[in-house]
Amino acid sequence: MPERNKPHLIYLDDEEINLMFFREMFKLDFDIFTTSSPLEAIEYLKNNEVDFVLTDQLMPEMTGVQFLKKLKAEKITTDSTKIMVSGYAKAGEVKAAMDSKLIREFVSKPWSYDGIVNLLKELQ
Repeated sequence: MPERNKPHLIYLDDEEINLMFFREMFKLDFDIFTTSSPLEAIEYLKNNEVDFVLTDQLMPEMTGVQFLKKLKAEKITTDSTKIMVSGYAKAGEVKAAMDSKLIREFVSKPWSYDGIVNLLKELQ
């Protein structure tokens, strides 16, 4: 059970090394659940309230946009702030995701500790 004195977030990325670095860098700032599986992320989100949903875009099972569309269609995490964290995104995809309110922000990889912490504090 996450501590509620820290923001709770999920980070979805198909690269385990990114998940490992994220967990290690932010473990004192956030209660974190990480996964490389969009389907595991969806199941987790059905049963847990989170403040932030961070997702990569380019993944083998489904893209970050497809993942976020599924959350929206199933009305999962409606109150969570969604952020795409990706080193790859087609020019129109990010704008379309922002325009349709699938994501609130886009963070380009490689990300920095200060950049992520400051963004999430600003969005709280």
